[in-house]
Amino acid sequence: MHAWLPLALLFVSSPTPEPALHKVAVRIAGPLAMVEVWRTIEATTRTVGDKQQGTFLDLGLPEGAALLDWEVKDRAGSTRLAPQTELQASAGLAAALKMRRLSMPAPMDEGTDYRIHITPIADGEKAVLHYRYAVVVGCKAGQLVLRVPENQDENPIPAEVTVTLAPSPDGLALAEASLAARPAEIPRGARPLVMQGTAPARAAWEITWRYARAPGSFAGQALAAAAQVPRIEASKGRPKTVQQYEMAGLVCRDEGPVKPALPAQVLLLVDRSRSVGPGGVSAERALARGLIEALPPSVPFNAIPFGVAATPVFALPRMPTREALEAFASAADPNRLENGTDVIQALARARAMMDAGSDEGAGATWVVLLTDGALPASQTAEGMHKALAGAHERNLKMLVLLVRQQGDDEVPPAALAEYVRFARKFGGLVRVISQGNVGDTAGGLLAAMARGGDWLEVRLESGKLAEVLSPGQGARMVFNDHARLPKERRVRVSARGLDAELRAETLPAQVKREWLDPLLEATLGKRRAWAGANTSMAIAILPPPVRAGVSNETRDGVVHGRMDPTVLRNALSLAFMPRARACYMNRKAAKAGDAYLRGRVKLELSIERGELHDAVVRSSTLGHPDIENCVRGAAWAVEYPRPEHRDAPTTANLNLVFQPRTAQESPPDASPRDREIDREIELILGPLTFTADFTDLIESREPNKSPGQ
Repeated sequence: MHAWLPLALLFVSSPTPEPALHKVAVRIAGPLAMVEVWRTIEATTRTVGDKQQGTFLDLGLPEGAALLDWEVKDRAGSTRLAPQTELQASAGLAAALKMRRLSMPAPMDEGTDYRIHITPIADGEKAVLHYRYAVVVGCKAGQLVLRVPENQDENPIPAEVTVTLAPSPDGLALAEASLAARPAEIPRGARPLVMQGTAPARAAWEITWRYARAPGSFAGQALAAAAQVPRIEASKGRPKTVQQYEMAGLVCRDEGPVKPALPAQVLLLVDRSRSVGPGGVSAERALARGLIEALPPSVPFNAIPFGVAATPVFALPRMPTREALEAFASAADPNRLENGTDVIQALARARAMMDAGSDEGAGATWVVLLTDGALPASQTAEGMHKALAGAHERNLKMLVLLVRQQGDDEVPPAALAEYVRFARKFGGLVRVISQGNVGDTAGGLLAAMARGGDWLEVRLESGKLAEVLSPGQGARMVFNDHARLPKERRVRVSARGLDAELRAETLPAQVKREWLDPLLEATLGKRRAWAGANTSMAIAILPPPVRAGVSNETRDGVVHGRMDPTVLRNALSLAFMPRARACYMNRKAAKAGDAYLRGRVKLELSIERGELHDAVVRSSTLGHPDIENCVRGAAWAVEYPRPEHRDAPTTANLNLVFQPRTAQESPPDASPRDREIDREIELILGPLTFTADFTDLIESREPNKSPGQ
């Protein structure tokens, strides 16, 4: 706390703020940083075009930061700004601007986290704006880092920075530290370490540090912080106060040494389903070829393009000759898309091929799955693991590459989690691949495998920090832990690496609850605003307005996309309705009622990225399973458009009405003249399968079937 004492004395002894004060004080404990900023502001009006405006400042915060509080200090004393809703703060700002006959400034630029509106009550008055924010620090190339974004003021001034770095709760010594790119001298036994320096006026700057690794520890650093939170529970009918904990966690992974990690063979599984699209299949094919060419030419490969079916390109693995690569490129044709993503079948085919050519001493096999990440609900991690598990499992590494084209949405979190749960059984990596240089991407994948692959499902106690953690990267999270945490309890960190399970423990730093509360609110999407006034200015602090976009319905944690009804209706009318009509027209007539069959069928189609994932008959009054199954099967033969602006799941509900074109007549008798009526019905409805003896229709007996005339 001594780092802020000179500032406190300054305000007591000299009520008039300095004309150009800009100070920053940072306290770091475990993975958390509390940042305090003092900066001089001036309340003035200015002319912009033909309008008068007040002063405003755009504020950028470190990624994941959450503001705590604000106050203004002038010659009259301190004024704390009150937390308000966005609506309240906006209304107060509008009233202050109207009173001074000022207009609203231009909208915020992208990258702005908050805008500080200063409406002068008396022009030219200055004050010191003091605010605090908390943030979970990040990780860069194995170092812990707090990055402060660039100053967005029109006339910025350098900041005097003081950093107080608390000792590691685990007793680890600081190996290195720097402030604004200047290395700090670390005195022996410094507890805590205090760094002082000057940050640049406008450019972004960083605080970096790293603790020395304990002998035998994992290749990285795990930090945690906890704050006690009282909670009321009912115990035997009486309220009782118990302690739960708010926690913040950070795992920072080292780059790690490069180890030899070449496979004995590579098996490519290339998704060619309609959800991938022609461009996606081309991107998958290019990445697969780049990966094979990046490996030594002595590593054989095989490939299995799959959709609803999975067919190997070669009977046995081939060396990556030009002829073999051209044959693979021809098999992964973007014009041969299938409606279905059966990953389990492709993995089962891969297992059969590995079992047929298994060799205990052959070395590791890399199974490389290239897909777009659109995973049907029926394709679970357990099903995928069961399809691939076997005697060869010890020598198998899984590389899941989710290839996304430019403009696509992110991979659905549920699908990513399934792939991670599947891959962690074997070790390897799971990556979302965006468009870029294929050679660089393939080289990066080989380098990551040489450094131990990815850590999958990184957890800190009950919270999942990340699905995937690649070498040199970090993962962080703030969450509630409802369990009791004794003062000396060490929290567990776990993950799955390429070779084994990762397990570590760390002692959490004890911090104040005010450090964690706003961070938890931010994870829930809660937005804060502040407003207040003193004798010389009114201040409103607002987040950027929520950008209008396509609204998406959320059910059971799944975001559902919106599709233009006209586009979907046209696709179904042109492609699906004729098939559904054929199912009705080609029905078999076993009794009189079948000729005049009528009823309604409600069909629900689940579509994602232009691919049908499921077709379910929700209700039917036909009472004819053959027609219902035919209609459901016909839905799989249709090409569907993608949703508007996004590729989230879309549900289409079809209400199909089936009825003959002629009204139902009185049941005919068995006389020969009634055969003419039957022929007329046949001409209207289309070819039916009739019985050899039409008296079967009248007496409702089991028919003796024969093809119709």
